[in-house]
Amino acid sequence: MKKHNYFIGWITLIFLLTIFFINFFSPTLTFSNQENRILASKPKLDFDSLLDGSYFSSYSKYLEDQFWNRTMWKSFKTSFEKKMGLKKIDHLYFGKDGRLIEEAIVPSDDFLTRRINNLTKFLDYYKDLNTEFVLVPNKIGIYNEEIGVENKQKEIYHNFIKNFDPELFKVNCFDILNSHKEENIFYNTDHHYTSLAARYISESLYDKKEVTYDKYIVNDHFMGTSANKIAYYDKADIFELYVPKVDVSYYLTYSNEEKEYTSLYDKSKQYSYNPYEIFFGGNKSIIDIRTNSKKEEKLLILKDSYANSFIPFILSDYREIIVVDPRYYYDDINSLIEDKQITDILFFYSMNTFFEDTSLDDMIENTEK
Repeated sequence: MKKHNYFIGWITLIFLLTIFFINFFSPTLTFSNQENRILASKPKLDFDSLLDGSYFSSYSKYLEDQFWNRTMWKSFKTSFEKKMGLKKIDHLYFGKDGRLIEEAIVPSDDFLTRRINNLTKFLDYYKDLNTEFVLVPNKIGIYNEEIGVENKQKEIYHNFIKNFDPELFKVNCFDILNSHKEENIFYNTDHHYTSLAARYISESLYDKKEVTYDKYIVNDHFMGTSANKIAYYDKADIFELYVPKVDVSYYLTYSNEEKEYTSLYDKSKQYSYNPYEIFFGGNKSIIDIRTNSKKEEKLLILKDSYANSFIPFILSDYREIIVVDPRYYYDDINSLIEDKQITDILFFYSMNTFFEDTSLDDMIENTEK
């Protein structure tokens, strides 16, 4: 028995030493394509970080992010925890049919006060422009009942919009998506909604009931950021595009580049880790789309990535569409509105981003009026 324990002890020690040396000599990675995020780098050791304990927490995160074959180990961990009955891992709930549901972001009172104050000032300054908000619930705002949690997103939404003119919120995306919740309106493995969901919202916002569409399968084995976050690969998604059949031509430029593009879609992203980047090649600070539409209106969209799959449905409704992502935009938004002679403004966000990200407030506050 002692010889058996002795043998097991040596095997364990050799295994641990092997893992240690593999980790030690492995190159430091800076970005995870699978998780679509920057990985932790080795923290700098100094006296202050030792005193406040931040060095040890940062180093622990560094070891976790840089661990050899971390996806495999994470997959083992997720499978074990799910078999043990856990309903949520790393802010992701396990829903039906392989659906991974992100936890709802609950904004602080300080965040809400800042957001409401900034938007009130901005809207008052541009009260002569046609302005609307489209706040799209995340999966948890539609499928909360299947995981047995209250619908915090709906409560947050109604508490927020009561601070503004109801005409700014003509489209209730909760009602739209709930009426189609049995359809493929969200990716199971990713945090984004689908092109089909964007189509339904566009039809409600612009009364496009008579428009027909071509449907294309972009990727039939898509594993999104939610699945990659916890290495849970139960069932792949099918990534589809709905392209409206409308007689409109256009060209676009990115971030003030001189080069002109004649397609909204970047086919090189079709089989990438993030095929959602097929729309415009991913998020850009600013996109200028000019069309031959008979309409004269010029639209400014302030948005997150949820707007990317929505924009193809509205090309025929504007002469020009300026798309700004405040997370990457550092210029004067008021000068842009004036220079481009904007007539309409659309705030288009997923709710988790809208009630967490502060870049919209930063942009408004840092702009002179």
